Amino acid sequence: MKKTLLLSITLLAFVGLQGQTTLRYSTHGLIGDHVNNMIITKYTEPGVEGKNVVWDFRNLEITRDFTGTLENPNITKGAHIFSNSNAALQEFNNYFFFNSNKRGIEQHGYMSANGNIFITYDEPFVKMKYPFTYGSSFDGSFSGTYNSTEKQLGTLKGTYKVEGDGIGTLILPDDMIFENALRVKEIKEYEQVLNNRNYTISIITYRWYVENHRFPILVLISSNTAYEDGKTYTSTQAAYNTKVMSQSTTPVDIATTNGATKLDAYPNPYKEQITFKFVIEDDSKINLAVFDINGRYLKTLYKGSTDAGEKVFTFSGKEIGLGAGTYIVKLNLNGKVITKKIMEL
Repeated sequence: MKKTLLLSITLLAFVGLQGQTTLRYSTHGLIGDHVNNMIITKYTEPGVEGKNVVWDFRNLEITRDFTGTLENPNITKGAHIFSNSNAALQEFNNYFFFNSNKRGIEQHGYMSANGNIFITYDEPFVKMKYPFTYGSSFDGSFSGTYNSTEKQLGTLKGTYKVEGDGIGTLILPDDMIFENALRVKEIKEYEQVLNNRNYTISIITYRWYVENHRFPILVLISSNTAYEDGKTYTSTQAAYNTKVMSQSTTPVDIATTNGATKLDAYPNPYKEQITFKFVIEDDSKINLAVFDINGRYLKTLYKGSTDAGEKVFTFSGKEIGLGAGTYIVKLNLNGKVITKKIMEL
C-alpha cells in the first residue's frame, strides 16, 4: 500500500499551485485560549526546498504526546515583566511571550517553569510578518538579557532570517496528506554570555503550515552550541500535530487540465455508487485514486498504461467500509491532474 500511496502522492505533486497557503493574523496569529496538540517524534532530515515538493514523513518515530496552550499573559507569572505582550505560549510549563498583531509576531521574552529565570528582549526577535507565503522572506537582529529573580545573569545578541522556502505535499504518519503545505525556514544565530561564559548558538527551525490551521502541523528543530574551549553540542526536536485533520484545506475542484479530457462523475451527490467517465485521446499512463476530504488516501481505482478511448470506473464508500461523506477523486493522466469533489449520501 505504501508504494501505491507514494506513487499517487508523487503524481499529485504535479498539480499547479492553485491558491498558495498564506499566513495571516486572522488564520495563523497567536491568539489566547487556543490549544495545540502535538506528538513528539525523533528528529529526521527536513528534505529539500522549492515548489511542488513531496515531503514524506510517514515513518516519523513517535516518542510521546504534549500539549501547548496560548494564554493571556495577564494570568501568567510573567505578567508584571512582559506587560507589552498580548500572547503567552506555554510549552512544557515554560512560557514564551509575544506581541501578536496584524503586522506579525514579535517575541518579547521567555520565562522558565518556576519563574526564577527569564529573558527580556530590548530588541525583539521577529518570528513572522504578514502576509507570508512561498517566496516571502525577512531578516533582522535581536538582543536581550538573561535574568534571575535576583540579578542579571548575562546577555545575548544575534541575527535571524525567516523565509518561505518550500511548498508542496506533506505526508505524516497514518497517511495524513496535506497539499499546498507551506514550509517556513527560520535561522537564528547569536552570541550568548551567561554566568561569564561565552557561547555561540545556531538554531535552524522548519515549520509546515496549511491554510486553515493556526499552528504548524510539523516542526523540526536543530540547535548547535559552540563553547569557549572549542567543543560543540548538537540537539534536535521534532513534533507534529494530530488534530489538524478536520481543519486541513480542501483540494480545489478542477474540471479540465492541459492534455486531459473532462472527468465526469455521476450522479453527484450519489447513493450506493458513483460512476467516473473520461475519454483518452492517445495511449497514456493513468492513475485514478480516491481520497477522503482531508487528503487521506483511500483506494486506487486504476493505475497503469491504457489505450485511447472512453474509460469507465465506479466507486462506493460503503464497499470500503466508509459510506456517507465527501471524497476527492484524482485522475493523473501523463502527469497532468484532474481533481473533483464527490459526495456519497
